[in-house]
Amino acid sequence: MSRFAFIATAGLLALTPAAFGESLPRYDVETECKKIASFGGTFSNMTYVGCLDLEQSSYDGLKRRWPSVPHEMKAECRTIAEFGGGSYLTLSGCLDMEEAAARDASSKSFQY
Repeated sequence: MSRFAFIATAGLLALTPAAFGESLPRYDVETECKKIASFGGTFSNMTYVGCLDLEQSSYDGLKRRWPSVPHEMKAECRTIAEFGGGSYLTLSGCLDMEEAAARDASSKSFQY
């Protein structure tokens, strides 16, 4: 590989989303779901399995949409989703609400 091609390739790789911390975060879902399922002192298998299902569904949806989410929205929603651990369900819900608010903001005005 020529030196120019190597430098160009390295430059392109440096611009990938992962280089900017833009890759989808990795949360310890099983640990978080165990905490939730144990809330109140008694472990609930129903709550644990339900939590895993919701987190998996949210993660699968985020994998598809994450590359097109604006950086500022990712940063804000990650801060919220990572409070106390990390939740793909919370991350996805935050993005849904931010996107809806952005659509609504253009038609909103204060009325006297």
